[in-house]
Amino acid sequence: MPSPLGPLRAALFVPSPASVRRVMQGFEQSNPTAALELEQVTMHLVGGIDKAVRSSDNAELVAALAQVPVKYRGFAYEGAAVGLTAIDSLSPGHRAADLMVGPESKIHDLTMVVGVGLALAKIPKPRWKKLFPQHPLYRWLAVDGYGFYKAFFQKRRYVDNQHVDTRYPRWMGDRANLQRIADHGLGRALWFIGGGNPVRVAELVGGFAEHRRADLWSGVGIAVTFAGGVEPADLAQVWELAGQYRPRLALGCAMVTKIRQQTNSTNEHSEAAAQAFCGHSVAETDALIDNSLKGLPEDGSSTTYLLWRDRIAEIVAASRT
Repeated sequence: MPSPLGPLRAALFVPSPASVRRVMQGFEQSNPTAALELEQVTMHLVGGIDKAVRSSDNAELVAALAQVPVKYRGFAYEGAAVGLTAIDSLSPGHRAADLMVGPESKIHDLTMVVGVGLALAKIPKPRWKKLFPQHPLYRWLAVDGYGFYKAFFQKRRYVDNQHVDTRYPRWMGDRANLQRIADHGLGRALWFIGGGNPVRVAELVGGFAEHRRADLWSGVGIAVTFAGGVEPADLAQVWELAGQYRPRLALGCAMVTKIRQQTNSTNEHSEAAAQAFCGHSVAETDALIDNSLKGLPEDGSSTTYLLWRDRIAEIVAASRT
């Protein structure tokens, strides 16, 4: 039975579809097919937020999310983590953390960690420590989500004016690392802002300082593989335009193959992207990068997270030669 607080929570935490569409109307619209697909992705994420804040418990929420088409279910779980994190920020509860380890929902843990980061963008930093994911490696994806939110909803400041956040809680460690991870999320947002138009996206990335472009391209790799909306010819064009940053583009793609395999949601587009960027199928790429986890330090630091990503990039690049 839905929570009696659901309507109030929805009014507080769920962006209206109309407001989200207004934001996206300010993005590139030259590829109508891509723009429509990216809107679908975004609306399923917003729908996940709504389902989460209206639910009375996680079992009810999981049942609701099971009705979302498999192609979009990861985005809905990402949204669910946004909604639950918002609820948890105002209570002693820990529904978001519980959902990430639930028997039926834990396969979506990677996208849910990103969702936590989206929520943190609207939550005062003194509350972050209680809400920050606990997984020693994947938890840094929350900073990726934070960067995505800032670029998507505050485009003028973070994309046009290229503002860089420098104020992170001390307990999170090296701020230079955090700025880089936030750029992964910003790069994902550039795929949406560029409307899935390879030339426009490359122009956006190229407008940033050179030292930021590798991380931005890795974010593009995640977005183009996961959100999609384009044809194989467009994927080939993205690969060509990435130039020296192709290993980072492939890195982003490889991370998505892990998500698609883990959630049994591989589709025609993700297969095409894996072949274009990694030179292998989704399953082959996922198996290939398993070795990236061997011997990693277990210190839970952002440095180790970045090392893990570097290993993935190296492994995929080596497999293409």
